[in-house]
Amino acid sequence: MTGAIATVPRATPARTASMAFARVLPWLAGAIVFAVGAFAVDGQPVGVLRDDAMYVLLAKSIASGHGYRWLNLPGAPAAIHFPPGYPAFLAVLWWIAPAFPANIVAFKLANALLAGLSAVAVARFARARFDMSEWGAQGIALVAMLPFPMLSLSTQVLSEPLFLLVALLTLLYAERVIQIRRHRPPATSHQPPPAIVLAMLAGAATLVRTNGVAVVAAIALLFCLRRRLRECAVFVATSAIVLLPWQLWVMSHANALPAPMRGNYESYLSLVGDAIRTQGIGFLAAVAMRTSHDIALMLQYAAAPVSVAPVRWIALAALGALSVVGAPALWRRAPVTAAFLALYFVIVLLWPYTPGRFLWCVWPLLLLLPILGAQRTLAWLPRSSFGSITRISALAAALGLAIGYVTYNVNGYRAGAWTTTSYATRLQPLIVHVVTHTPRDALLATESEGSVYLYTGRSTVPLGTYSATDYVRSRTAAQSVDGIATIVEHYHPLAVVVSTRFLRAAAAELTLRQPPILAVADTFPGGGLVLVPVQR
Repeated sequence: MTGAIATVPRATPARTASMAFARVLPWLAGAIVFAVGAFAVDGQPVGVLRDDAMYVLLAKSIASGHGYRWLNLPGAPAAIHFPPGYPAFLAVLWWIAPAFPANIVAFKLANALLAGLSAVAVARFARARFDMSEWGAQGIALVAMLPFPMLSLSTQVLSEPLFLLVALLTLLYAERVIQIRRHRPPATSHQPPPAIVLAMLAGAATLVRTNGVAVVAAIALLFCLRRRLRECAVFVATSAIVLLPWQLWVMSHANALPAPMRGNYESYLSLVGDAIRTQGIGFLAAVAMRTSHDIALMLQYAAAPVSVAPVRWIALAALGALSVVGAPALWRRAPVTAAFLALYFVIVLLWPYTPGRFLWCVWPLLLLLPILGAQRTLAWLPRSSFGSITRISALAAALGLAIGYVTYNVNGYRAGAWTTTSYATRLQPLIVHVVTHTPRDALLATESEGSVYLYTGRSTVPLGTYSATDYVRSRTAAQSVDGIATIVEHYHPLAVVVSTRFLRAAAAELTLRQPPILAVADTFPGGGLVLVPVQR
């Protein structure tokens, strides 16, 4: 009896290693970004950008069962300034690691991990939408996610890393849904319609950062342009259902605080609406002029970090030209993303706040424009000498921009531009004085009120004030003095504790009024001043 034995050739060690590397490679950029972020994480206190301390404060409120409230303020009023998505995310981490302030490191590491996952999403986006090689996609992810401003966002307790990840995942899925008209699932299918899944993702992005509404608008617009009106209606209705509870919460708790505090504690949109009502529609034009200037300045230094202004302007013009060249490619291959960036940019342009964080928040998507422009220029084969000169000049400009971008980030890394040591140094004397010189049940009016509450347990109210018009016209000293007076007279704090020069001067001004509102009681290191309300 004879027979044949079938054999399966064994994979060679080299082939096995190659297959393993191919599985790992898509995660390479994410691992690098997370490693860099984790290395940069420190245990410095939160509050350097104010928002980080307020996010942690709200997370504590949720995790401790108080709901979504400002625990530092008397009466713990409802919080309506920030959408609840990121504080809720932190609250989950707080339940896992409840020891404060040790859990601040866990929060920062979580953001570094979110940044790493965003790098993976950027690489997947580049592969799926622009047919880039795996190595090219990984390179784009690293170039987009490792600039030192992105490192600053991913190593502090801020909402940008979570928003970027949710937005990228939403856009990845949205591009597939818009590109491929799926057949209606059979009756036995338990999968929800893509429009509903998209609405939940887009709604989640908006509940992390308010500007995420641009994701909702972009998807709805593309559904309409593709004449998929039924899906558009389902998407819009589901998005409204997702966002409605938050909007009802905001409307039912508006205008509960003194006017000087509303800029930092109440709804963004109500502030802008108040400014338009008092200043007219020209207010938006003034905002657009200011944000345009700030955006141009930011991009200039990112592309050409030199002191010679004409060189920076040339670099900005080259960056703009490459972005214009790349825009049609983005629209063809990723129309939802192109619409999102356009709508998002309009919001940023009209938003009366410094635009830096808003732009770095979506930097990987913005960076695609000049990269695609350079890619199109490289593939262009002109038939005239003028075209050849133009192509060579454009490629030379792209190379110069790349060199400038690398230099900008090398300088930032050398300087450790993401660190918050200077803030911690300034905050420490204030915290020490509060802990050693005030009773635990004291109500204090102070700067960095979120940090003071978190690290001392004292109830706090703010000294700093903000309104939408402050962005285009700086608040006068008299307005700051009046704002502090309003807060002191409304809350009657035990003391006013301040160390920053501007606020110290404004508070001291109240000692000179007739009759005086405050009286100097003490000082502390670092230029700190303690004042107490004058009894009347």
